[in-house]
Amino acid sequence: MNKSQQLNTRDTANQVFFDEWSKNYDGFRLSKWFQFTQKLATSVMDIKPDNRVLDVGCGTGYAVIEIARRLDQGKAYGIDISTGMVERAIKNIPGELSNRVSFRQASAEYIPYPNSDFDYILCTNSFHHYPEPPRALREMYRVLRPGGLLVILDNAIDLSLYTWAWDRLLRLFEKGHVRYYTTKELGEMISKAGFKDVSLRYGKNSFMKHGKLFASLQVWSGRKPDS
Repeated sequence: MNKSQQLNTRDTANQVFFDEWSKNYDGFRLSKWFQFTQKLATSVMDIKPDNRVLDVGCGTGYAVIEIARRLDQGKAYGIDISTGMVERAIKNIPGELSNRVSFRQASAEYIPYPNSDFDYILCTNSFHHYPEPPRALREMYRVLRPGGLLVILDNAIDLSLYTWAWDRLLRLFEKGHVRYYTTKELGEMISKAGFKDVSLRYGKNSFMKHGKLFASLQVWSGRKPDS
């Protein structure tokens, strides 16, 4: 199997996995945990009413909808590789926000928007599923405007032995899981993609929060240079 076929296999596995999960995702016992992490990530974003914001790996759209509530002339967008997740996200759009929210089915490695289109890009709990994370970061860089900010949240295997062991198990039993990264690895990948002022905004273990037994979170931000 060549590299292209491996990538297609990973994408297909992610689509199948998340299409099935979309059926009960919003009622899943960890939905409160995902919402907590999305609030944590967006807390480092100084969103203005006229901003354009993209959530990469948006799931059923919670973060996109919450961001849209802070907008006036702006708009919040979400993409997800799962058609099921996107269909559920569209159903979740409140009527009063219908002109401020947009969802599309798409891969993080092929973002279907023009260059320099967004003021902020958010990516929470999905980076570990990407077959080619450097390519995904290059795409995020491409669609972010000069001076715009990228925020990524994911688990960090160097913060706890539990997360390290869980990552190994997921690699064996969850076909769409690629791997979690150390804080050093993720920070270096963001820098190599061209982002500046790359900063670890949050790195901490969480225990018994919002239905989650244990997690080791890292939140990174990086800015696209003005020129």
